[in-house]
Amino acid sequence: MRKRWVARPAPDLNLTEADNPCDLPESISLLLARRGFSGEKLNRFLNPDMELLSNWEDMGGVRKAAQRIVSAVQNSEKILIHGDFDADGITATVIIYMGLQALGALVDYFIPDRFEDGYGLGESSIEACSAASLLITVDCGITAVKYVSILKGMNIDTVITDHHQPGDTLPDAEAIVNPVLDEEAPHSKLAGAGVAWMVTRAVYELLGADTEYLHELLQFAAIGTVTDVVDLTDDNRILVSEGLKQLRKNPLPGVSALAVSASLDIREMSSTDLAFYLGPRLNACGRVGHAADAVRLLLAGSSEEAEELIEIVEEYNRLRRKLDRKLENHVISLVKNLDNPRCIVMADEGWHRGVTGIVASRLVSKYGVPSIMISIENDNGYGSARSVPGISIFSILTGIQDEFRLMESLGGHPMAAGFRISEANIPILREKLNSILAGDEWNGHLGSVLYIDGKLEEEDFNAETVRAMEMLEPFGESNRNPVWIARGAYPVQWRAVGKKADHLSCNFRIGSAVYRAIGFNMVNRQSMFNDKVDLAFTLALDTYRDDGSIQLVLKDIRRHRRIAN
Repeated sequence: MRKRWVARPAPDLNLTEADNPCDLPESISLLLARRGFSGEKLNRFLNPDMELLSNWEDMGGVRKAAQRIVSAVQNSEKILIHGDFDADGITATVIIYMGLQALGALVDYFIPDRFEDGYGLGESSIEACSAASLLITVDCGITAVKYVSILKGMNIDTVITDHHQPGDTLPDAEAIVNPVLDEEAPHSKLAGAGVAWMVTRAVYELLGADTEYLHELLQFAAIGTVTDVVDLTDDNRILVSEGLKQLRKNPLPGVSALAVSASLDIREMSSTDLAFYLGPRLNACGRVGHAADAVRLLLAGSSEEAEELIEIVEEYNRLRRKLDRKLENHVISLVKNLDNPRCIVMADEGWHRGVTGIVASRLVSKYGVPSIMISIENDNGYGSARSVPGISIFSILTGIQDEFRLMESLGGHPMAAGFRISEANIPILREKLNSILAGDEWNGHLGSVLYIDGKLEEEDFNAETVRAMEMLEPFGESNRNPVWIARGAYPVQWRAVGKKADHLSCNFRIGSAVYRAIGFNMVNRQSMFNDKVDLAFTLALDTYRDDGSIQLVLKDIRRHRRIAN
C-alpha cells in the first residue's frame, strides 16, 4: 500500500552548546530535540550507564517482594516461578531462576502450554504449585484475582511481577511489582524481563550477595525487552544497552547457540538482531511447541548442551515460519475484498493460534489499521489484536467489554491484546469496533504511515554521521532508526539483485554527489526512474564494499513533488 509520509512534530528550537554535549552533527542534535531529549534527559539518553538506572527502592512493591523471596531462600522453602510462553516471559523466568539458583534456593519453574492451559495463572498453575510455599509470577498474574485467592487458601504465598494492565481489582498477593502502576517513573515502561531483573537485584542486595553475576543475566533482559516491543527509552534503554555489551563480550551458551543458528556475528549483535532473529526463535517454541524448550536452551550450562537444544528450537522456528506465511497469504487474499477498512477483524476455524498474532502485526504494517485475528475452535474464538500508534486497542476493547461483556477474558497492552470470545459474539465485536473507529478523531492515525525524521544536509552524507547515529542505539520502539528524506534525487543507475531479483541496487545523484542505495523488495519501483524521485531512507555504512563509504537503505520512493514557494 502507498504510505503517507508524515513529519514528526518539531517545536521551535534554539539549540545552545549545552544542548549538544557530544558535538554531534547539527542534524542529529535537531533529531534528538524533536524526540524530546534535551538537558539532563539528553545526557541520560546519550549515556545509558547502569549508574543512571532507577534504584529498585523507588519501584512500588519491590522491597516487599524481595523480602518475601529472601525469607524463602534463607528458610529453604520451595519456590516456583510461573512464567509466560512468549520471549519476554521466557527470559524473565530464566533471570529469576538462574539468579535464585546461584543463591542456593530450592527453585523450579512452570510455563503453561498455550493450547492446553492458556495464558497466565489457571487450573494447571494451581496443580504445578502444590509442592511450593512461594509462587513468583513473571510477565503475568496482575489479573489473576481468583487463582491467587485459591493459592492463599492453600497456604501458598504469591509474589506478582508483571507489566500488563491491571483489572479493576488487584490480586490479594504478598507483593505486587508492576511498573504501569508508577505511570511517570523512568521504570514505568519496563518489560517483564526488566521487572524480573530489578526484583532479583533487590534480593541480592538485601542478602548482601555479589551482584556482578546479575550483569550477565542482562543478556536475557535485553532479548525480552526488545522482543516485547516496549519503549526503548529511560531504564529500558539502559538495560538493553548493558545487556548487548554483555552479550557481545561474554555470551551465555544458549544465547550464543541462538546467534549461531541465525548466522549472526555475536560480536556485532544489535537490537535489530534481537528483534528479528533471536526473539522470534524463542517465541516460536511457545507458538507451535512448548516454551519450556526455550527455557531449557537458555539455561544450558555448556556449548555442547546448547547445541543439542537449539535443534529443537530451530525445528519449531521452521514450522512457525511455514504456518504464518500460509496464513498470511490466505488472510491477505480475504482482506483485498474489504472496502477501505478502518479496522480488520478476521475469524475462521483451523487457524493456528500460535501464529495469529504474527499475522495481525503484518496486517497492521501493510494496511495501517488495527487488526484482529481470531482462531475459532469448538465455538470459542481466541483473538490476537494489534494496533497502530495513537490507538490503544486494549483500551477500546476494555471499553467494549465494560459495556457489552462480549469477551470471556481480556488482557494486554495499548498496542496489543489477547482475548477469548464465543463465536456468536464475534460479529457483534466487529460491529462495535468498526463503529468506534469510524469517528473522524482517528483519521490522523489510520493508514500506512512512514514517519520522516528530517532532512540531511549535503555535508552530512558521510561515515561520521553514521557513527554519530550509533550513539542513538539501541533502536526500537519510541527510538526508531532515523528516517531521512531527500527530495529531487536523480536516478543514475539501477538493477535488480537478490536470489529472486526482487531487490533494487541503485545510484542516485543528490546535490553534487552520487550515492549508492539498496531497496529491499522494491524492484517494481524502477518504473519511476524516468525522472527525479523523492527518497525516504536510513543511512548506513556500506558493509558490502567495506571501504568506509555509505549507502542509503530505502524505506520508500515516490515521484518528486515540487513544493511551491
